[in-house]
Amino acid sequence: MATPVSVSNAGETDASRAAVRARRIAYIDPQSYHGLAKYDVGYLRGLCDAGFKGEVIFYCSTLFDGQAPDRVDVRPIFAYNRKGSAVLKALSYMRSMARLVLEAASSPAEIYHFQWFKLPVLDYLCVLALKRMARTKVIMTAHNVAPHGSENRSHPALGRIYRAVDAIVVHNGRTAREITERFGVDPARISVLRHGPIKIDARGRPRHRRCIKRFAAQCDLRFLFIGRGSRYKGLDILLEAWPRFVRTAPGKPGLIVIGAVDDELKGLAEATDREHESLLLIDEYVTDADLYHAIRKTDVAVLPHRRISQSGALLTVLNRRMPVLVSNLPGLVEPFQFAEVGWRFDGSVEGLVDALMRVAERPERVAEIRADERAWNAIMEAYAWRRIGSHASDVYKTVVGRPV
Repeated sequence: MATPVSVSNAGETDASRAAVRARRIAYIDPQSYHGLAKYDVGYLRGLCDAGFKGEVIFYCSTLFDGQAPDRVDVRPIFAYNRKGSAVLKALSYMRSMARLVLEAASSPAEIYHFQWFKLPVLDYLCVLALKRMARTKVIMTAHNVAPHGSENRSHPALGRIYRAVDAIVVHNGRTAREITERFGVDPARISVLRHGPIKIDARGRPRHRRCIKRFAAQCDLRFLFIGRGSRYKGLDILLEAWPRFVRTAPGKPGLIVIGAVDDELKGLAEATDREHESLLLIDEYVTDADLYHAIRKTDVAVLPHRRISQSGALLTVLNRRMPVLVSNLPGLVEPFQFAEVGWRFDGSVEGLVDALMRVAERPERVAEIRADERAWNAIMEAYAWRRIGSHASDVYKTVVGRPV
């Protein structure tokens, strides 16, 4: 008699675990603070607004500074970024991932959706543990094909992760093709979900509001570069083009560069700033309030990237209805499919000089773009988080083989 009862109880336990699992999605972002937290909040809110009915667990950083939807269970388990050394950061991250796997073993979600991985070898083992021990599905969002600054490396551990997960989310078709060709991933396992708009407001204490306001008042056409000043974002292209442009540009154009500049470009940035009064350089990490005021006081955002899958800076300025001047990369020109929101150039210094001149010679076009209500409505609809949330639910449904 004991054996049938034991079997029956085990069946009930399995059924109960499956029922809990079917209603639960785990969303994981170890880097969920500042700008990346804004992405997470938008994604989770879009998922809820699109009608997702299940439980959502958000494993995030202890530095998480966003406001997740009320029904999301926020679990701040990643504290590595508070540690002082690389070794302590790695140990802390390992401990957090071990906790995640242990919780999955005792109370699993049906899907574990990772936004970023930090230690690919360890992360690969965790993916295997989730799939084999917890018998769950694993999805990753590939915001970039490979980490910035190391695109030319082989990344064998990252390749193993790509091939091990049940599905991969990317932001555009170009990224999907690169992952397929470079890492041998079945294209049927890759889905495209757009990057939604990032909201910047005046929260926080601005340190540079006065100098931004004073500088902007001296110019009749103001350009803006925001975010990390790096080679992959093309800051050096802009800094080389700017002196050539202002030499013959009509009127009094100005350029604000705001955000921490990588060490390799600091010399160029500081020299250009010293030699040209038409440039305001704010070389540091700044608050949302400073970014907000920089966007408010400028006319055109310049994104001269050498490579990018999708740009949070692009979606930030578009959310403020700001015209853009972008290099001709799929992740940057995609909005032009829905509306003419600015200008494009070929990615070269010469091309940028010509494009800046086209803008300066017809400054009224800036106001026309800003005032085009139909165009901005089309952009906001195309990148609406609720649409992204609806498509995400479809991806989850495909992975588990039924509605979630």
